[in-house]
Amino acid sequence: MTLSSWAWDVPDYFWILWWRSRRARTLMMQVSGEPERKGSGGGRAAAGFQQQVMDEMERYGRFPLTGRVALDLHFRATRRNPPSIHRVAKHTLDILGPALPGNVRTRRRHVLYRDDRQVKFLYVDLDQAWQAGPRGAEREPGTFIIARRASDVTTYLCMAHRLSRERHDEDEDSPFSVPDLPDDHEPDWLTEPGAVLTPVERFLADSVRFHYIIERQEAILGRTDALLASGLSMYLEDLRRASAPRQLAAIFEESRERSRDLLLANPLALPLPGLPRASGESRDFARLIRARLGEFLSHWPLFRPLLVPVTLTFLVIPPEQGKDLDNIALTALPIAHEVLRPHIEPHLLAPSYRDDPSEAWRVEALARLRSVNALSVRAYQVIELPRSPQDQPEGTLLLALGRHSHGSWWDHAATYLDKEIEEAEQRDELGDSSWESVFARW
Repeated sequence: MTLSSWAWDVPDYFWILWWRSRRARTLMMQVSGEPERKGSGGGRAAAGFQQQVMDEMERYGRFPLTGRVALDLHFRATRRNPPSIHRVAKHTLDILGPALPGNVRTRRRHVLYRDDRQVKFLYVDLDQAWQAGPRGAEREPGTFIIARRASDVTTYLCMAHRLSRERHDEDEDSPFSVPDLPDDHEPDWLTEPGAVLTPVERFLADSVRFHYIIERQEAILGRTDALLASGLSMYLEDLRRASAPRQLAAIFEESRERSRDLLLANPLALPLPGLPRASGESRDFARLIRARLGEFLSHWPLFRPLLVPVTLTFLVIPPEQGKDLDNIALTALPIAHEVLRPHIEPHLLAPSYRDDPSEAWRVEALARLRSVNALSVRAYQVIELPRSPQDQPEGTLLLALGRHSHGSWWDHAATYLDKEIEEAEQRDELGDSSWESVFARW
């Protein structure tokens, strides 16, 4: 059997139907109410939250997922002093499992899945939308949930990456498009040694430098996301080939090892200590995370301070006994917030000119931040990679700092494919060579 024999000789429109059937399996649910954390408030709201999700599941005609899950959680909190992003996620992941006694229904003893260990791809986003005065009532609190089969997420990432490669990464809408870096030399006009600057010149020089740093941070973080998403897609595609004919298995195994090493050795990602396997190891685990993050800032002074909203990505090879993805964030995120000090609205840190009456808005905006978690990532995602026989018993944990893009890598991949397929369908070009390569062997 050869690789070419894996492709199906079917009508072009088959792939449209095939794609739509996969997309139809995606569950999208809106749950009203303030995001909560564990405690008295979360306990009181848990039953109502479960009821809303179970009602939506019944409307879909779907039952709790039994296999591996990819979950995107988008929270909007409109109250003062909302809970931190990792606390909200932990509480929500717990209540999406077994139904509370009063919520058990026929054939529905669970809400979205049986156990949160089924979640292998997790994305969490928190919008802290509290506003003082009448504007505070303009936005409704709630939680937007997107649940997919993990196998579908693998397909989206692999297909999108293959299509992007076929088009030589020329499409800027591709989640794998690597942005160009701006000029490597920091602008130094008005700041030559010995220069005496007026207040206006000093303000202009500081503003130019501020926006230069933003551009470089955005470009570097965007490149990190694109390269890691590409590495993940190549690794997942190689894993799919594990069922190849025996004579090809050795070739695919070598390719899989190369893609795995490339993913875990990305120079812009930060290796963290192995995950704790016993209660006594947790303190050392936290201490080593803090040390590694400090080393990161020493190596990358450009990110002191962070002037763009960020997403943290954790790539996890679990220890032998497994690990809940939400527990990783519970330990690592508070430390990252303290060391990296990511700001949810860093544009407010821009230089301001003294006695400028138009700056009153900034004073009001900064006052608002005293009632929310201002030093926080805007989002984080945790991706569990399958273990191999060569992995250490404690597993592997890699952290990458990326640009906040309001969605997970796999959601961007699905959106990218939707757009490309819709445009190709309109042009009636699904039979071209690019699409034959993308759909082959699926």
